[in-house]
Amino acid sequence: MYEYNKVYQELADILNDKDVEKIYKNFRGMQVNFPMRLYSRDSVKKEIAKQKGNIDIKDLAVQTGYSVYTIRRMVNELKDDNIIQ
Repeated sequence: MYEYNKVYQELADILNDKDVEKIYKNFRGMQVNFPMRLYSRDSVKKEIAKQKGNIDIKDLAVQTGYSVYTIRRMVNELKDDNIIQ
């Protein structure tokens, strides 16, 4: 059996061979950048709006990887847009 190149071996250590082959087939030759945050800003704002602003800001910051300051800014933006009160 062949050995993977370094980056593919790192993925194989985390995933399985089948998933590594999928990644290879779909992304080979590309440069891929993984953002620091898993969740998009828009999806976090939608969740804040869905909960009508009744959220634990610190808890949401921990869950999403955004700072407390950024979460507060999102809440204020939603208030300014009259989406929440």
